[in-house]
Amino acid sequence: MREGATAHKLPKGAQFVDLSDYARPLAVWIARRLRDTSVTAPDVTAVWGVIGLIAAFCYGVGGVQYALVGTVALQVKNVLDAVDGSLARLQSRPSRIGRFLDSIGDAVIAAALAAALATAVARERALLYAIILAAAALVLGLLQGSVYNYYYVRFRSRLGGDTTSRVKEALTTYDEINYEDRPLALGLLRLLIRAYNWIYGWQDVLVQRIDAWAVRPLTVSGREQEADTLRDDRVLLTAVSALGPGLQILILNLYTLAGYRRLGLALELFLWTVALGGTLYAAAVVLRLRRGAGRLAGRPVSAE
Repeated sequence: MREGATAHKLPKGAQFVDLSDYARPLAVWIARRLRDTSVTAPDVTAVWGVIGLIAAFCYGVGGVQYALVGTVALQVKNVLDAVDGSLARLQSRPSRIGRFLDSIGDAVIAAALAAALATAVARERALLYAIILAAAALVLGLLQGSVYNYYYVRFRSRLGGDTTSRVKEALTTYDEINYEDRPLALGLLRLLIRAYNWIYGWQDVLVQRIDAWAVRPLTVSGREQEADTLRDDRVLLTAVSALGPGLQILILNLYTLAGYRRLGLALELFLWTVALGGTLYAAAVVLRLRRGAGRLAGRPVSAE
């Protein structure tokens, strides 16, 4: 391990309360104990990928007992999902390939889980209704996660944190230089970027346009620095973090535990919470940013 390697994505003093990253303290503890072993971040990614699919299978099978197993499996997946990145940084091996494996793996598990929840809801509701509701929750839930990712990645890049993720994902000259002696790895990276953009590309573009609209009162007058400062507000970042996949998993777990007598209804309510509640909450956060930009735009530029 190189001197000064850290398990965290942000430098000291730049942290904020990340509601979706509640598993990080335990993940860092595990990563530090794996640091000097032969276990690598891709190994951990593979393990949580399998566990996530097992969790989806348990929810799809039906029955409270299987759902409770799925609940535990999802939390184990959530912890290990934080371990791989922390371990890569501690071993000084953060990679762009690992970054895309992580995001694509999350999307695959989210899709599997949506299918499982649709199956569970369809036992008590019309099949078409269950499919449409689960599909809406999947698409809108991923979009909410993209809002979280956008502001978090911007914040990290501005404050000198982890740089494996970028606001606009594409193969860069840096990537080609970094992998020039590993043609197979470079080919894999190209494939992963295409897959990532197929899944998330439209979401990233949409979020960037929504953000541009939110801060436009400042940017139209050339006050980009103030717009960035507004985006970096810790309260805003904490509010945005509620849209992350970690909190969605926690909410599903709570619905499962609370609805053990009426599991189908509880899972249906969870899908509505993500599809409708999460979307309304995301809109409220963006409107808060827009109002903040409008207030700042109404003030004179501060003298330097």
